[in-house]
Amino acid sequence: MHHVKVNSLARNIVNKIIENKEYYGAEIKKLENGATVIGMKKGTWEGGRLVGEICMGGLGTVDFTHFTIDNHYIPAVNVYTSYPIISCMASQLAGWSVKIKKKVEKDGEIKKKKVFDSLGSGPARAKSKVEKLFEEIDYQDDSDCAVIVFETSKAPNEEVMGLVADKCGVDTSETYAVYAPTACLTGSIQVAARIVETGIHKLHEIKFPLEVLQDGFGTTTIAPIAKDDLGAMGRTNDSLIAGGMTYYTIKADKEEEQELFELIRKDGPANTSSSYGDPFLKTFKDVNYKFYDIDPGLFAPATYTINNLKTGHSISAGLKNLDLLKESYKLD
Repeated sequence: MHHVKVNSLARNIVNKIIENKEYYGAEIKKLENGATVIGMKKGTWEGGRLVGEICMGGLGTVDFTHFTIDNHYIPAVNVYTSYPIISCMASQLAGWSVKIKKKVEKDGEIKKKKVFDSLGSGPARAKSKVEKLFEEIDYQDDSDCAVIVFETSKAPNEEVMGLVADKCGVDTSETYAVYAPTACLTGSIQVAARIVETGIHKLHEIKFPLEVLQDGFGTTTIAPIAKDDLGAMGRTNDSLIAGGMTYYTIKADKEEEQELFELIRKDGPANTSSSYGDPFLKTFKDVNYKFYDIDPGLFAPATYTINNLKTGHSISAGLKNLDLLKESYKLD
């Protein structure tokens, strides 16, 4: 897989959006340092779908489907990849904290003020390798460009893009940023499109051997758009936690199969977490909005199905929680 260049693949999708910006609802801006910034706050359904595929470095497919919660008809995504580690862990995971601060004077003192602060996802992560996670991922991207995705309403400026270019070792004219807030159609779609990645990230957290993973497939709801980003964060997380279904193929020896299956049953799905049970926004409020006071085990899909190709055996674990989704989405 080292010959596959995720940033180059993602740039192909970015260029598709640029060339058809009206169709995809994109706002394109070329910065003074040559970087290209693509705003997707007003993105169309197809535009949002492509942002999900950009996040996966062009190695995953996002399709639309639907989901029924009682009599409520809800749009959903199917997401699949045959390159789960590279597309999800090396690209899609929102793991790069990009911050820009400037010095300001306040009450006679010089202090640092954040002027940009967002988690970055997408294939630029595989170029920068600023995260410790990349000590575990054997992948090198030789692309001459870098594509990053920010979940924010604030457009990255020249300084932000200069930092991205520097960390990725590419020219600023070959850097591209896609951005959109959570509380918009693109935001709901691209978070839902993280369902396979969410499942793999949880496997990594519980020390499941990722090297046995072969393929990933996931389905979850596209959360109804909330009135603000806080509400949208709650709903989009609930789509994964309460409605997200995942399917993975693995190649594991018969001798280790039962141990791996039991690990999934015991610690895999979201309902194994001590923080599980209420809509995410209520859980967040109960810990006084201190994100790291939430049990990290909650950030997992609702269900796992694992098929071991070496034995033909499969297991399923977890459950969907439609009542939680109805409460989170405020479905009448």
